[in-house]
Amino acid sequence: MKYLIGIQPTGKLHIGNYLGCISKGLRLQNEGHDVTFLIANYHSLTTNSFSPITELELIKLGCKNIIHQTPDYTELFFKLCCKMNLGILQKMPQYKTKKGEYDLGILLYPVLMAADIIINNPDFIIVGRDQVPHIELTNDIAKRVGVKKHFNYEFGDVDKIMSLADPSVKMSKSLGERHVLYLFDEDFHKKLRKADSTPAGIDNLRKIGSIFGVEETESNSDYKNNLAIKLTNFFQGV
Repeated sequence: MKYLIGIQPTGKLHIGNYLGCISKGLRLQNEGHDVTFLIANYHSLTTNSFSPITELELIKLGCKNIIHQTPDYTELFFKLCCKMNLGILQKMPQYKTKKGEYDLGILLYPVLMAADIIINNPDFIIVGRDQVPHIELTNDIAKRVGVKKHFNYEFGDVDKIMSLADPSVKMSKSLGERHVLYLFDEDFHKKLRKADSTPAGIDNLRKIGSIFGVEETESNSDYKNNLAIKLTNFFQGV
């Protein structure tokens, strides 16, 4: 089967990126499937935060088929825009939650995502749950322009990973360093000791630990320490 994973090159990868989509892509790749990791460099312009380190870390993790958006993507993107209705785009979740002073790029983000998918023509797109409306929009756009194939999606290995400091919000680099657990060059012990220890915070850490085989403990501090050891050994060995 042919799979597509889009990754914005906005800096160092964090544990949410890894568990959300990348780890599943690596597993499928190792099982012999055709997995494409798309560096969505045009998407990163919406936050003006392009960084080459994202691709370097994907290579370090073992991702093989890494490609970049090219001018062909923006040409198709504009053609698809000509088939869109403004009202539909204004209802998309990313526009409702992320629009700011310069928000046209955010508004058009799903159309560029549709171009990404149509050009690569995968059987499945691996996405986070928050991206599902964009896949549904892609299928709608594809019908409008005469693409007969229906694009299916699969979720990553776990549901979304929440912030270390505030488990009510999704882990994101835009929140600040204390909210994020990076894969490389990270002091896991120091970062996890400071992580939120409310029931919601610990549940979030246990979600991470369950993937890496961390055994349950009665003590939250012991669990954090065991998780830090597991993550250190895992990512130092990559």
